[in-house]
Amino acid sequence: QTIKSTIDMPLIPKTHCGHTIELKNVSFKYPGSSHCVIKNMNLTIKAGHTVALVGLNGAGKTTLIKLITRLYDPTDGVIFLDGHDIREYDTKALYKLYGIIFQDFGKYAESVADNIAFGNIASKKQIDKVKNAARNSGADIFIEKMLLGYDTPLTKYFESTGTELSVGQWQKLSVARAFYSDSDILILDEPTASLDAIAEQEIYSQFDKLRKGKTSIFVSHRLSSATIADTVVVLENGCVAEMGTHAELMALKGKYEQSHVIVKVIQWLGCIFLLSIPAIGSFFLLAQPLSVAALKW
Repeated sequence: QTIKSTIDMPLIPKTHCGHTIELKNVSFKYPGSSHCVIKNMNLTIKAGHTVALVGLNGAGKTTLIKLITRLYDPTDGVIFLDGHDIREYDTKALYKLYGIIFQDFGKYAESVADNIAFGNIASKKQIDKVKNAARNSGADIFIEKMLLGYDTPLTKYFESTGTELSVGQWQKLSVARAFYSDSDILILDEPTASLDAIAEQEIYSQFDKLRKGKTSIFVSHRLSSATIADTVVVLENGCVAEMGTHAELMALKGKYEQSHVIVKVIQWLGCIFLLSIPAIGSFFLLAQPLSVAALKW
């Protein structure tokens, strides 16, 4: 079903500013299902603030992102953007507000420059802007080592001389794409799930630059990354289980704090094994999100 505005004269959102997102009694279930993935949720994301969504697989994090970006409409309740029902906005103008980096981001059999410029397909490619986006994401370091630089074709789908990038390099290109888009609302949906802790920290350092002045939301299994957020929202079975700053949730000594304790134990075990059995120690230190996700809150 095509998503369109619910009013005859759709609203056009303001741009190049922070945006307030508010969910009021929002519930959602997929067509043909009686199970609510999101249940009567109330949540406000203030303009210019960063919100971290944490929770186990199936908690509703990605579905919530798709509701906020109006890829889905709520079954019940209303989502407001800057005080207006999100369904009243012109959909093309609305979608331009969002810069999204998913875990399964696009990998296109085009040049490096084109892969970055796809961050804004509505305008003509500007190579200076492409290079600036690459510098901001840290991708320029490996791009400039390539023989053809920004003209290097990627993947071997169409060209046998195409270059295959590592997962980490593709991640940096996806971040460069977000810098290029210059979107008002930035969303990262577990874009670093396949990276080790060191590579993830580098991506979040770049994200820290990218999010300045923007309303931003990110989803991550690694709880340590949530410390940079203004608000941490702990989701469980489609509901908000806990919400507050990192310090407030640690003081609450609930699910969030308990999960941090588990991470510390895993790190401690990793350090011990690193001294005695390096291979096992490295596994503990690099696979923290898998270990935490395997445990119940």
